[in-house]
Amino acid sequence: MTLEPMKDVNENTFASDVIEKSKEKIVIVDFWAPWCGPCKALTPILESQASKKSEHIEVVKVNIDENQTLASQLRIQSIPAVFAFSDGQPIDGFMGAKTESEVGIFFETLIKKFSKSNSSVYQEINNFLLEERFEEAKLASQEIIKTNPSPENYSLFIRSIIGLGDLKEVKQVIESLTPEILEDNAVKGAISSYELIKNNKIAGNKKDTLDKIRENPSDLDSKINYSKILFSENNFGECIDVLLEVYKINKEWKDGYAKKQLLSIFEHLGSDNELSKKGRRALTSLIFI
Repeated sequence: MTLEPMKDVNENTFASDVIEKSKEKIVIVDFWAPWCGPCKALTPILESQASKKSEHIEVVKVNIDENQTLASQLRIQSIPAVFAFSDGQPIDGFMGAKTESEVGIFFETLIKKFSKSNSSVYQEINNFLLEERFEEAKLASQEIIKTNPSPENYSLFIRSIIGLGDLKEVKQVIESLTPEILEDNAVKGAISSYELIKNNKIAGNKKDTLDKIRENPSDLDSKINYSKILFSENNFGECIDVLLEVYKINKEWKDGYAKKQLLSIFEHLGSDNELSKKGRRALTSLIFI
């Protein structure tokens, strides 16, 4: 792929090309000089990463030898120096050489916090998921990944495929992700959802399972099976209650299965979910009994 060369900005054009432009999208400014070896290594990395995220980010460069007043105003003491601007203000930056992976993470962090086009698109995809319009969610998340392959976007993509019930495709997507993306909490939550559904094998029907529990309230196998039935019904509140009950009866049962299942469900629901918050508090109180 041929990359667009970075635009040269000087003291006369800085206000329009950086300050004003940053009100539309994030602007990354690369301060460099022709004699700087690390600068020559960093510039193509910035260009490469910017080309993948052009919807959100634009990268420009400033030659400090030709723009010493500007470099002095921004207190540039060593190069390469990279500053990010949003809404006319510097918001982040770094000095020195960076790897392609490090620059990619830096850009993704900026996009999550400051991108002008993120919130409406994310909200639309989340609405699709809430309304169980999984095919639309998949198509929309696929499209946004083309310009912003961030962990959050991949988490939306995974959840949409889970909703469609194609666990084989989910596995393929997860296996294609980089270690950095797999470490992201949003992606971990989506993978927890996949693992829960994949392993949610129910033994017997609901009526028979409840009958067994009534006959023998200490039958933990039946209680766990009942929690799986509740999970499959999206009855997460009661499912959490049953697992908390199992954990209270026997914390170590089957290598701490109830606790592991609870933590996976909390990740599945998300840290902001009220059931997740309440369940975590209840679990914590039981741990220290």
